[in-house]
Amino acid sequence: MNAEIQAPVPHQSPEFWMGQLQEGREEALAHLMTRFERPIFSFLHKRLQGENGVTQELTQEVFLRCLQHCRRFEKGRPVAAWLFTLAANIATDHLRKRGRELPAPETFDAPDPHHVSPWEQVDMNQKIGALKGALGDLTPRQRSMVMAYYIKERPVRNIAEDFACAEGTVKATLFQSLVKLRKSMGQQP
Repeated sequence: MNAEIQAPVPHQSPEFWMGQLQEGREEALAHLMTRFERPIFSFLHKRLQGENGVTQELTQEVFLRCLQHCRRFEKGRPVAAWLFTLAANIATDHLRKRGRELPAPETFDAPDPHHVSPWEQVDMNQKIGALKGALGDLTPRQRSMVMAYYIKERPVRNIAEDFACAEGTVKATLFQSLVKLRKSMGQQP
């Protein structure tokens, strides 16, 4: 009797793919990267204050370490938590290393380039307030889709499944929501 091996469905949970990776199926890493590369890049980008080139390298380092140390992953633990812990450790190592490589400042009264001035903070707070108000102008469905896509970084496909609608409907709703948000905030659509 010939048993056919069925290929796993690509929309399996991250925990499924980590199990596959632990069993030596390196192609499972591609599924984990598809799901987590963008959120980890965003996390590292914020942590490293926008160093794009370094952020991309460190994002790749997270997945390299995932591959190298996948056997250390404890079943029952969320894969996302484990990957973000790897990312945080890699970012911390990078920042420590970078701190040792920076020359000492010539004067002690040099302004901190990362310090936000009080005026910048006021401007940022006003923009956040305007955005919150504009989000309040959206319908609950629009707001939920915007939050799912832009804040939680969920793929359109998953949002469509959550709302039991077509992917095109999600894309159209996101587009309409952005137009509405821009108008509410006084920007050109």
